[in-house]
Amino acid sequence: MRAWRINWQTIAEKNRAFAPQLLEQNIRRLRLAAPWIPPLNLMHIWLFWQRQPESANEALWRQGILAAHTGMLVFFGALALAAWYLASRPELVRLRQISVNVAVLGTLCFAALISAIDQLVTSNITPLLVGCSLTALVFLHRPLSALWLFSLTLALFLFGIQQTQSTPAVLLSNQVNGLSSCSIGLLLAWLQWSNFVQINTQKQRLQDQAQLLEEQNHKLSYLAEHDPLSGLLNRRAFNGIVERELLRCQRTQQPLCLLLLDLDHFKTVNDRFGHPLGDVVIKRIAALLSSQVRGLDSLARLGGEEFMLLLVNCDREQGLQIAEKLRQLVETQLQEVDGKDVAVTVSIGMSYLDAGQSGTYDSLYVASDRALYSAKQDGRNRVKVAAPS
Repeated sequence: MRAWRINWQTIAEKNRAFAPQLLEQNIRRLRLAAPWIPPLNLMHIWLFWQRQPESANEALWRQGILAAHTGMLVFFGALALAAWYLASRPELVRLRQISVNVAVLGTLCFAALISAIDQLVTSNITPLLVGCSLTALVFLHRPLSALWLFSLTLALFLFGIQQTQSTPAVLLSNQVNGLSSCSIGLLLAWLQWSNFVQINTQKQRLQDQAQLLEEQNHKLSYLAEHDPLSGLLNRRAFNGIVERELLRCQRTQQPLCLLLLDLDHFKTVNDRFGHPLGDVVIKRIAALLSSQVRGLDSLARLGGEEFMLLLVNCDREQGLQIAEKLRQLVETQLQEVDGKDVAVTVSIGMSYLDAGQSGTYDSLYVASDRALYSAKQDGRNRVKVAAPS
């Protein structure tokens, strides 16, 4: 029995999830379908107008058909204009929904009405079958809405043929056929809805997978260019930036400075307090340095306790001031980390290129490394400068 139970909660969730797509599809279909109906109505009106009735019953039937198609002509003409207007106005959600509901309900009512009028001269209920089938195939209906619509259509049809069909056997046959026609429409509507949900569920799954893939690619790209511990640029990314900035600064005749920073006695910190605290120190240093550099500068962690900073449009004196400020900040801000007296200091080696001076990244790096070595030899916690050779 459980296999036949309807999970109304799941249906309601899908209704809410796909409501915007459902409405957009129905508006698009209404815009395409509505303009075709008035020409058909005009053709029916012309054909029935030409025919002269041969009996009072046929005259009543002709009059009813002409009235019904004239009503349909006006109704679908107005709907065609409304659909054209609403197609480019997605913000009018309520009005769009009303237009679709009116179109569906009006189509089914006209189908039931014409089938009932036809009973005056024939037992045929083809208009009802065609109306139910087309409505189910052209528009998308949520399950409960479809059940309500086709039940209302059946009730209207049964009431109508009671007024126009007097032969008991034909009346019973058409009542059964009417029930079958509405059931076919309901079944088609449910199949359409199931297919619509399946397609959109698959689209949503593909979109989610594409978004996940994009996020993963972004993460991989980030990891390929950044140090995972400090979040700073890694050596490879930094090297590419320096090469580009060198070309730009030489083209625009701007000075630049390259700073090589190395934490003093960092191995002692790891040995005394453990590598986890050492990692915290690296993160704190990275955050402190990042907070002091300009947006146009580039900061990287080369590995271990070494960092490198590129200062563009910065001459020798400005570079020295920045380097000294960073040295003092490290000395004062990293005396204590997580309650531990670490007293971290930094030695800085700086190289530079004056405005208009040419040079290579290798020569700047060698000069900065030479200056850093000099700072270490002279007692650490100091800034030294060397010009590239």
